[in-house]
Amino acid sequence: MKPQYAHISGYRFNFLTWYTILIGISFLWVMPAFGIDANRVRAITEELAVSAGQDIRIVVDASEYRPEAYSHPMGYIVITQGLIEMFEDADEMAFIIGHEVAHLARRHYYSNKTGMLHISRDIYIPAELWKEIDADIYSVKILKATGYDPAISLRVLSKLMSNGMGQSSTLEIRLNTLISILGY
Repeated sequence: MKPQYAHISGYRFNFLTWYTILIGISFLWVMPAFGIDANRVRAITEELAVSAGQDIRIVVDASEYRPEAYSHPMGYIVITQGLIEMFEDADEMAFIIGHEVAHLARRHYYSNKTGMLHISRDIYIPAELWKEIDADIYSVKILKATGYDPAISLRVLSKLMSNGMGQSSTLEIRLNTLISILGY
């Protein structure tokens, strides 16, 4: 017997995939963190998604303590409990969520076949680094539009660097780019 698939916007999902997504979403909205909880994360996401003109859902994985956040092309963002606990306030979380909203709004999930982005005749930049910088810049715009302090982005990237998350050289490039854009 052939498995039954649902086709949505070019994606194929079988029953097990849908079951995993639905069960995961229904059980993940638990466990408050330090000064921010899953409900506040959801409210921040809704606020930023409206500002960006996107229909985005948030999933908080309360069982995962590794600090991670990522966006999925189907229009949802996953944030782990570990990442929520790493950041102290709503402004910091707004930048993280805004960054993931930006990946969805800017369609960064479509890959560049060469892995390099041609900026000008002599300038090439790795496509993945460009996507991160672009998401940072777009996130700052979203933060400004919703009344959050865009300078918080500098504190978030610094915190990521000091906690050894990501490549420090890439985070440093992103940080320096935002410093020049924000005029600091």
